[in-house]
Amino acid sequence: MKNSAKDMPQSKENVFSRDWFLIFILMALCIYLFVFKLGASTLWNFDEPIYGEVAKEMLKLGDWITPHFNYQPWFDKPPLYMWLTALTFRFFGWNEFTTRLWSALFGIGGVIVVYFLGKNIFNKRVGFLGGLVLAASFQYIVQSRLALLDVPLNFFISLSLLFFYLGYKRTSKKRVYYLLFFASMGLATLTKGPIGALLPCLIIGLYLLLAKEIKILKEVGLLGGVIIYLAIAAPWYIIEFLLYGKEFVNSFFLLRHIARYLTPFEGHSGPTYYYILVLIIGFLPWIGFLPYSFIHLVSLKSKWQSMEGKKTLFILLWPAVIFIFFFFARSKLPGYIFPLYPPLALCVGKFWSDSFTRVVSLRKGTILSFLLFFIFIVLIALILAAILIGKIKLPAEYDQCARSLILITVGLTTGTFISFLAFLKGKLSTSFGIIVGMMCFSTWMLVTYTLPNTEIFKPTKFLAHKITLVIRPEEKIGNYPASDRIAMSFDPSLIYYTDHPVKGIDNEESLLHFLDSKERVYCLIEKKDYLEVKEKLRQIPFYILAERGGKVLISNKKINR
Repeated sequence: MKNSAKDMPQSKENVFSRDWFLIFILMALCIYLFVFKLGASTLWNFDEPIYGEVAKEMLKLGDWITPHFNYQPWFDKPPLYMWLTALTFRFFGWNEFTTRLWSALFGIGGVIVVYFLGKNIFNKRVGFLGGLVLAASFQYIVQSRLALLDVPLNFFISLSLLFFYLGYKRTSKKRVYYLLFFASMGLATLTKGPIGALLPCLIIGLYLLLAKEIKILKEVGLLGGVIIYLAIAAPWYIIEFLLYGKEFVNSFFLLRHIARYLTPFEGHSGPTYYYILVLIIGFLPWIGFLPYSFIHLVSLKSKWQSMEGKKTLFILLWPAVIFIFFFFARSKLPGYIFPLYPPLALCVGKFWSDSFTRVVSLRKGTILSFLLFFIFIVLIALILAAILIGKIKLPAEYDQCARSLILITVGLTTGTFISFLAFLKGKLSTSFGIIVGMMCFSTWMLVTYTLPNTEIFKPTKFLAHKITLVIRPEEKIGNYPASDRIAMSFDPSLIYYTDHPVKGIDNEESLLHFLDSKERVYCLIEKKDYLEVKEKLRQIPFYILAERGGKVLISNKKINR
């Protein structure tokens, strides 16, 4: 493939020597993709309202050590993200935007970290293009707009690997970079648990072993590094153990980590090819260029111990370790492999950078990518044909947003295919620009048209508002069926949006007893559960206050309006 002068004029080369300019472009793009209308949509069950509520209760209870959900100790995750969110609530109030803000900021930070990784491993052009690829990846955009812990975890893991590589590569300030490497792992551990240190250590350990660089461990300063790591990560764990002992160990470590890995925890199971499908969808629209990138990277090395070979080994080992680790986990969720995307973005960024500046042999990669694109286009065509030609009836709530989703899907498919053809014809700047522009347009469509139509999936905010308009301090709110002992049995949005403790009601007799109260009480019930207990409820007076989206809000007394 020959690259024309139009694709990368020599006069523009100076732009790539200015860090501030490249970082400004990346940040401007990220702010649009991650922050535009960030608080316009209701929080999604379950994680978003849980993390928001935990942050709120830190302020209300004044307890910044033990996280609480529904005013009960909550040992699901470490508190770093909730600490930051609680501080934001204190100064700016609580709402959807402030609940999600830190996730978007960590998403932006992850893109900047990829820029510096690419710059130090290869060059500034690779870092810049890798940052653009990461920012304009489907799953990275989606998760950076949600209050989820995968985004900050990914940031700290990437940051730890950046600091390790800086210490490994540079002759000066090695000790400082290695200490920052351990500090970053400490913050990752304080974000989502021991996985924040386990993954970087596995990646670096295997890299040093395969690259025959074990001697580097003598330079790392393990003793000082471990002290820094423990000074950041350990205090919270030690305090919680002293306060709650076996309860904390069983809930946090045995149940939430070991059992989550060894068993399909909370029903989050999936087939063996689960993460392959997640990767294909999550790394859109760059997935078609990934085979190119792997083949090209491997072709650059002569021996694994050569300088070029070591770079290739590091970039390829990083995603391989993460993918294999979670491939064998019995619990499966799309966010688990989120730390894959930075190294994959660097792989694709390296390929595009070399395509701009040199002749690249693509015969094998072309065949693989054409096959991938062909399968992708055919699948999308079949789905659209089933909806538009076969006239398959969608559920009413899906039908609300089907039109905009179809437009986005058609736009992504068409744009990706046109970009791919432009790439094969050597119009590289056009091809790359089409993809980034297409993701910007798709994000605009998603947040402007699609997300407003999905509010029907999230009726709890509307029903909670009905309660907050009339509730008095002595009145109670219930959730059926739910158990006070199991946080995940609640509708967390009910607790978040009512800003009120909610009682779990786990059986029909308890429901009748709850409604047979002298004070006014409110209870949120799924429609299907309401229909099952409706006849028994006739034993006592009850009133339907509101109904929406498959949920029913009832009370034992009428409300005077």
